[in-house]
Amino acid sequence: MVEVTFVQFLVALFMGLGGLSIFIWGVLSGMFTNVEEIKYRAYRAEVRDDDPRDATAS
Repeated sequence: MVEVTFVQFLVALFMGLGGLSIFIWGVLSGMFTNVEEIKYRAYRAEVRDDDPRDATAS
């Protein structure tokens, strides 16, 4: 019983360290700089797609 609990603890510990490592990698690689830009790019693409002037007449 103790071995199972210890293994579960190790699995949870490594999963937590893996998540922390991915977060630190994201911060160091600049993925969290200017997080608002993606919102505006998606909005502009959506507005551009809804423009009736761009639709071709069939």
